[in-house]
Amino acid sequence: MTETRAVVIVGGGPGGAMTALLSARAHPGLDLLVLDAAPAPQRKPCGEFLSPDGVRILNEAGVEAAVMATGAHPLFGLSLVSPLGAVRSDYHPVCGIAPFRPYGLGVRRDRFDAVLLAAAAQRAEVRQGVRVVGMERRGALWRLRLRDQGGERDLDTPLVIGADGRQSLVRRRAGLDAPPPRQRFALVCRATGIAHGRHGEMHLGPLGQVGLAPLGGGEVNLNLLLAEPARSLLRHRPPATLMAAALRATESLRARTRSARLGPLLATGSLPQRSTSVVGDGVALVGDAAGFCDPFTGEGMCLALQAAEALAVTLGGLHARMPDRAALAGYARAYRRRFALRRSFAEGLQRCLGRRAIAERLVEVIGRQQALSRVLIAVTGDYLPV
Repeated sequence: MTETRAVVIVGGGPGGAMTALLSARAHPGLDLLVLDAAPAPQRKPCGEFLSPDGVRILNEAGVEAAVMATGAHPLFGLSLVSPLGAVRSDYHPVCGIAPFRPYGLGVRRDRFDAVLLAAAAQRAEVRQGVRVVGMERRGALWRLRLRDQGGERDLDTPLVIGADGRQSLVRRRAGLDAPPPRQRFALVCRATGIAHGRHGEMHLGPLGQVGLAPLGGGEVNLNLLLAEPARSLLRHRPPATLMAAALRATESLRARTRSARLGPLLATGSLPQRSTSVVGDGVALVGDAAGFCDPFTGEGMCLALQAAEALAVTLGGLHARMPDRAALAGYARAYRRRFALRRSFAEGLQRCLGRRAIAERLVEVIGRQQALSRVLIAVTGDYLPV
């Protein structure tokens, strides 16, 4: 007999786990099932940086202390560095708006995911090692085809929440997929032997943008977002060779990373995936499944938590209503209000950063203006809305 559940969340990363946790906390008794393909949280190609507003959401979800206990490292500001200058600022109050905490976090993604998924499992059913391999509409329900070690079986639900990442099966099967505007690739590793301060950092170099997020214990996350001209190098050079070359070529990192020891390299597929909408009939999307935002300071984890927060409010208003597109419209509106300008800002910033001469001049000009520097850092820190 086919199992039926009220709400199925596909993906147990930050977006999926936080949606389950906040929804179940606000609406006890809500029938929630979280499915995650991995048998346990794993390392992923991620900047491993959480901005101050993400810390606020962790606190409201009751998991801030548990995340800090994993060894999360407070980061009190951001630095954007180019050969011509730098934009640096702590997370200061701007326009009367202060961050919930005066810091973001460098946090190891596997530990972060484990904390959120464990918290979700206290209030909802979580099944790990279960992959959704098919999804089709049957009347008012979605039929999901599940695969695990025991084989394949079907599950019916009126509401599927896609939290299954950039290559989201839920997004594709719901007809919400949109062609990406361009291709972008990143390399990520953890490294030791690199001196660092109390900021997250982004450095502009000839091969692309190199992000550095201290994780504590002498370890840092290094992520290289390849510049368009350097993309073809992925076909001719091993990832570790390419990362080492980027560090040597980046003037502001060359000396600091000379003795760096790089851990295993992870590579992404093309980053900027898109969706035509974050809702459909019986479908809502969160996190990267809703559309990837080009990384500047590693916004991905915070955007996933913010989307989960907005979706949890909408789920509470459904009650007995069928979760069609009209019923989920509140989430779509909240998503647009929260992210439309933010994404446009990020896109514009990335276009500037993609033109090296313009980017370096822009960093030089903004870096000379303390007020502008603070505004830019507050916007990228997610506590000053745009």
